[in-house]
Amino acid sequence: MKTIILFSVLALSTSIVFSQNYQIDAPEKWISIRSEHIKMGGMAPDGSSIEVNNFYMLRNGMPIIPIMGEFHYSRYPANQWEQEILKIKAGGINVVATYVFWNLHEEIEGEWNWTGNRNLRQFIRICQRYGMDVIVRIGPFAHGEIRSGGLPDWLFTKNIDVRSNDAGYLTYTNKLYKEIANQLEGLYYQDGGPIIGCQIENEHQHSAAPWAICYKGETAIDYTAASYDKGITKFGVSVQEAKIKRAELGNEHMRTLLDMAKKAGINTPLYTTTGWGNAAVIPGEAIPVTAGYTYATWVPRNQKSEFCLFKNLWQEPDYSPVRYNPTDYPSASAEMGVGIQIGYAIRPVCTAEAAEALMVRTLGGGSNIIGYYMYHGGSTPRMQNNGDFLSDQPVGLPKISYDFQAPLGEFGLENVQYRPLRILHYFLNHFGNRLAPMQPVMPTNVGTLMPDNRDELRYAARMNSAGEGFLFLVNSQDHDSLRHDLTNLRITINLPKEHLTIPEGNGFTLPKNTSVILPFNFQMDGALLKYATAQPLMVIDDHGTPHYFFSVPNGMSPAYAFDPTTIKGKAHFTGIQPGFQSTFCVKLRGGKSIKVTTLSHEQALNASCIEGKLLVTKASVLAKGDGRVKLLQLGNSVFDYVLYPSRQGFKPVKVAVDTVPTEAKVVESVPWRTEVTFNADVSNTPQVNEYFLKVHYIGDLALAFTDNKLVHDHFWQGKPWLIGLNRYAEKMAAGKPMGFYFRPLRANAPFLEDLEASLLPDFSSGPVLEIKKCVIVPEYTTTVVLSSY
Repeated sequence: MKTIILFSVLALSTSIVFSQNYQIDAPEKWISIRSEHIKMGGMAPDGSSIEVNNFYMLRNGMPIIPIMGEFHYSRYPANQWEQEILKIKAGGINVVATYVFWNLHEEIEGEWNWTGNRNLRQFIRICQRYGMDVIVRIGPFAHGEIRSGGLPDWLFTKNIDVRSNDAGYLTYTNKLYKEIANQLEGLYYQDGGPIIGCQIENEHQHSAAPWAICYKGETAIDYTAASYDKGITKFGVSVQEAKIKRAELGNEHMRTLLDMAKKAGINTPLYTTTGWGNAAVIPGEAIPVTAGYTYATWVPRNQKSEFCLFKNLWQEPDYSPVRYNPTDYPSASAEMGVGIQIGYAIRPVCTAEAAEALMVRTLGGGSNIIGYYMYHGGSTPRMQNNGDFLSDQPVGLPKISYDFQAPLGEFGLENVQYRPLRILHYFLNHFGNRLAPMQPVMPTNVGTLMPDNRDELRYAARMNSAGEGFLFLVNSQDHDSLRHDLTNLRITINLPKEHLTIPEGNGFTLPKNTSVILPFNFQMDGALLKYATAQPLMVIDDHGTPHYFFSVPNGMSPAYAFDPTTIKGKAHFTGIQPGFQSTFCVKLRGGKSIKVTTLSHEQALNASCIEGKLLVTKASVLAKGDGRVKLLQLGNSVFDYVLYPSRQGFKPVKVAVDTVPTEAKVVESVPWRTEVTFNADVSNTPQVNEYFLKVHYIGDLALAFTDNKLVHDHFWQGKPWLIGLNRYAEKMAAGKPMGFYFRPLRANAPFLEDLEASLLPDFSSGPVLEIKKCVIVPEYTTTVVLSSY
């Protein structure tokens, strides 16, 4: 509910300041937690446990909100897995989800390959080494924008009905499951390993992929679906409008696959299935997971999504209707599309603001398991048998690139979403145990707000019966560049024992294109914070004193109001300038103190929690847990950071490493082509982690070749192409060049409307191809030893 109240008339002025008052009421009935219907959970040899009820997960008896990031081992060089898993962990992710693509491991029937970049076991061992849990998605159908959805080509030649209980299909699938089980042996949670979950199939009776064997001009695409599902299958994630005529067969197939997996030895505390779009599920024995894509390429172009609008996701999942009772399970938003895989004809540019809004809205809506598809991009390998491409080419995808505009891209570089999402992840890492049991509560306007509405506040709350909770606020929308600041906001929360208004005095501003989480009745080691107009980030031990860090978006003023009965002295803190100098102390009644620091938005974006310390740096952070932190920085050899607590306090530290010469030989003697020769070997330059080739061009697309093979492709989106060279270092050191072929951009290219007009060239003289320059950019590195500060 919203009311507009005249707040004050300014003397000697005709300006009127309005306060926009919003309200939200505590629920009349609180959630009943139950678990008797869920046959999941497990124990490790050390006595630790995983449990699931109908609302949240528990680890060792404590509520948690797992944060999952999808990373496909087979789409990344094995010798770089360790580094990338450390980047994922530094982003606040604690569970790695990965697909096992059948057609990568059994290209030829009966010939299995689990070596090199296909070494699933080694990948999981690295995850285990760095404390990352794993969920393995075993198929047999995967989708994943890979050839035939992961089903091997030779399966098409068999007289079987795929994705059904056809006896022949089950025989082949059983062989797959046994092979996977052999790779996973001893790595399950029950063995003390990191594998906590397994996904069975994907989007069953909802979506399918085209078989790779199709021809140009075909109007009836042959999809990888059971014969009785041919008329209902989708290509992407969406609402299922058609009636599923043989739903019982889908249910039976999913149950059969789960039984087969268990008999093969794939036994995990958790099982998951796709839940969206009326897909088939396994009642009581697998958590149905949901999805949300703000820049989906399978919907009308530039359509504003509903995923920046709040709703109770625990009661009404996205892409409903669904084939299960949502309140029987935790809301598991496990495929959040903060990026998207672009195609030739459609190339949306995903924004950090939309990613942040999607996730704040998702958490506010009651999701207690979150995950990203993809969190780390990669490159789809080629078939080893005949060199054919394994990407889903029939739908117009790149032959190799699977960057996905993910928070970590195809070559491991941070994308724009990485750091804003890390702020949310640290909030969950430190305070998720409080949030998980809290019930989602919606205001009355959730049923009327539309994506085009720029004037009303989008908000929700999560709270418990004790009156503790968080407000979730969004002033952002995908596909919308015309939003404005929402000013003079005041929100009244009608709790069982009080009416709490945030803030008490003048209203606050929620700047445009921002989202934020505000606490109320927030316990801070004995001090009760009634509310703050700042978002909790983390809490660390500051020489025995709890030190709480908050952050605010640019343009938002932080304020803190404590319950005076729980502290001594000043209870209200306003007029705070965010930054390292904003720290104030609060004395508790018992004599102890806490510290509070409000970081600026930039500082929060650059903040990591490493081994109990706050590290603020623009560099990428990799920590193995051995007291040493590796910093990576593209193109800048001077590292600035703040480590706290330390002897320097919040004083910045500057470290410089020697720069290196990066001149490359570039030959452009032939139209539409370029050749680059450079020694990319980093063995003689320890201050360089990797060399990147930055290709500046304007055109339709570009192809990269090494050693007579196509190794990468790039669909132009108005930005330079950055290619990591470590994987080609040996060949380039031997003098082998990297060659490029470019195609001109035409004025009628179908994707131009996806790009900002300022990026588009002048087409008055016809198609445009500008190969501007190719430069080498070092990724510098240095190491911080935590004990030395």
